Amino acid sequence: MVVFIDEISRLDNPGLFLKGLYDLKTKYKFVVTGSGSLELKAHIIEPLTGRKQVFYCYPLSFTEFAAFKLGIESAEANESYAQVTRELVTQPLKRQRLVGEYLNFGGYPAVALAVTEAEKTRILREVYSSYLEKDIGLLLHVDKEQAFGNLVKLLAHQVGNLVNQAELSAALGISVKTVERYLYLLEKTFVIDVVRPFYRNARKELVKSPKVYFTDLGFLYLAQGILPSSQRRPTGNVFENACYLRLKELDFVKPPQFWRTKSGAEVDFVVTSPKDGKLIPIEVKSSPKGTLGKSLINFIKAYQPDEGYIYFQSESGQGSFKVHGQTNLGFYPYHYLLGKEISLPTTLTPLNTPETHR
Repeated sequence: MVVFIDEISRLDNPGLFLKGLYDLKTKYKFVVTGSGSLELKAHIIEPLTGRKQVFYCYPLSFTEFAAFKLGIESAEANESYAQVTRELVTQPLKRQRLVGEYLNFGGYPAVALAVTEAEKTRILREVYSSYLEKDIGLLLHVDKEQAFGNLVKLLAHQVGNLVNQAELSAALGISVKTVERYLYLLEKTFVIDVVRPFYRNARKELVKSPKVYFTDLGFLYLAQGILPSSQRRPTGNVFENACYLRLKELDFVKPPQFWRTKSGAEVDFVVTSPKDGKLIPIEVKSSPKGTLGKSLINFIKAYQPDEGYIYFQSESGQGSFKVHGQTNLGFYPYHYLLGKEISLPTTLTPLNTPETHR
């Protein structure tokens, strides 16, 4: 028998309470939930060392969303992805509809279940307002609620850009320390992810400005003051946020990072291969056409990666490979997931640049 307890952190000494239940060795299994990891970690996790299993419930990934919409049920994540990919590659109209819906309305389960766009928008508004009006006061004990809400809006408008805490402090009229705390709260309540820069020197990585991405695209649109619509084509920064969420599906040992030099050269994402520990650069572009950017070329020259990828917005169902120097570059439309076994051309086409050789 399973017993569900919601918002357990509102109890006094919830960790000791649950430890007592566990030590009774009853036949019951307890599922304990909370709105964020802060209260659970502070009041529950430590007293339950060795007696628990922790699950984080994020919004649906695109693969999960598409599998649900397509009626695909599989216990194995790889098999589910393979079935989703086959459906989307062979059915372009269905692919266009599902990609458009997810990129605009996101992956909150209640939103995915809603039938009409009006209903989806209503649910998103409720989630957004409840978080800003209730959760930050009751659960997070935020004393400057207006500044907190304005911070969410500022972050939404500069998603994918460097976060300067001093600038945010000046714009919001609060201290840098308060900005730092609010960013921490937003991250620990799963509203944003803070992405750190990649450097060979780990100490430098921790002191340089990070980027921020939202964990749900529908929430991001509302924070920008825009009503989602499946007819809207995402802007460059929103699509970059969507591609970041796609990369999170791969569950790397080390979270995705980005690369930026003092001169301003930048690669959107850098991930570390779990197979061999080698670096993999990933760029986000509106189209697969055109030449490689100078920033990606500079990264390839500096680090000589075996492979790299470019995500692009397109209705095309196909991917392709090209070669730059000794680096194989894959061009992927959004519905493909990097690192999975998919049917792509096996012949590598050299890029038409002076540096290309094979």
